[in-house]
Amino acid sequence: MKALLLIGGLATRLRPLSLNRPKCLFPLQNKPIIEYLLENLSNAGCKEAILAVNNLVDTIERHLGEEKYGIKLHYSLEETPLGTGGPVKLAQKYLCDDDFLVLNGDILSFIDYRALMNKHKNNKSTATLTLTQVKDPSRFGVVRFGSNDAIKEFVEKPTKEEAPSNWINAGCYALNPEILDYIPADKKISIEREVFPKLADENKLKGYRYYGEWIDIGVPDDYLQAHKILQTKNERASSIHPSVKIGIGSKILDSIIWENTSIGNTNEITDTIIGANCIIGDRIKITGAVIGDGVTIKNDIIISTGTRVWPNKIVEASIVEAKEIK
Repeated sequence: MKALLLIGGLATRLRPLSLNRPKCLFPLQNKPIIEYLLENLSNAGCKEAILAVNNLVDTIERHLGEEKYGIKLHYSLEETPLGTGGPVKLAQKYLCDDDFLVLNGDILSFIDYRALMNKHKNNKSTATLTLTQVKDPSRFGVVRFGSNDAIKEFVEKPTKEEAPSNWINAGCYALNPEILDYIPADKKISIEREVFPKLADENKLKGYRYYGEWIDIGVPDDYLQAHKILQTKNERASSIHPSVKIGIGSKILDSIIWENTSIGNTNEITDTIIGANCIIGDRIKITGAVIGDGVTIKNDIIISTGTRVWPNKIVEASIVEAKEIK
C-alpha cells in the first residue's frame, strides 16, 4: 500500500504559529500531527509514502527523514502551490502502478485505511472517498447518494431542510491510477471541485462511511479541540512539552504549550496556544489567545480572548480587546 500526504499548505489561518512551523508538525500530546497519520498507515500495512511539500520543506525533512514507522518516505516538491489535485499528478511516477491513498495532512482521524482500500478494490471504482457525518450540513458540501454507496453529486452548503444527507468529504481517498488521466500536468487544480464531480457523472465515485473521531485542524480552536479528542483522563488537562518550566501556583487549563517555554508564578492560562521559546512572567491571565514563538510577556498582564501575538514580540501592557500584535 502507498499513500500520498498533502502537507504543502501555508496554514494562514493558524498564524502566527505556522510562520515558523508547518501545520503537519504541530504537536498533539507532544507528537506531531503527521506522525499520527504515519503510524496509522504503518499499522494498516503501508510501506511507502510520498509527502507533497511546498512550505518549510527543510523543517519537515529534518524531522521525518527518509523513513518513519517503517514507511519509506519520498518528498515531492511543489515549486508553486498546485491545489489538491496537482500534487497527485506531480507524484505520478510513484503512483502509476497500483491503487493508492491520498490524505490531507492536517486532519486528525482514526480511519481504518486497510478496510478503506479493501472496499475500494471491491468497488472497482476510480475513487472511493471517506465520508464523515456532521450535525450542520449547511457549512459544507454534502453528498447525494445513489445506490450501493455511489456518490451522485455534492450539494454545496444546503439548508438543513434541503440537505440530501449529512455526510461530507473527510479528506481521505483511495484512488485507482486511472485518476491520473483526469488531472492535467503542471496546473493548480482542486481534486474535490474539478475531478470528483466528473467521476460522479461517470458513475466512478464511491463513498466509504467513517463513524469515528474526525477534525480538520484549520484554525486555533480546532487545534485545541483535536487535543481534547486525544485527552482521555482529565477533561481540563493541557498538552505541555516536557521541556516547559512552570512556576509555583500557575494553572494551565485546556491549553497547548510548545517546547522550551518558561511560565512564571501565579499565572492562569486557559484555552490558549503558546509557541516555543516564550517567556511568560508572573501574575498573568491569558484566555483564548494564540502566542507565537519567542514572545516575552511581562508581569501583571491580562490578555483577552481572540488576541494573537506574532513571534518575538514583547508584551508590556494588558490587551483588553482582541487584536493582533505584529
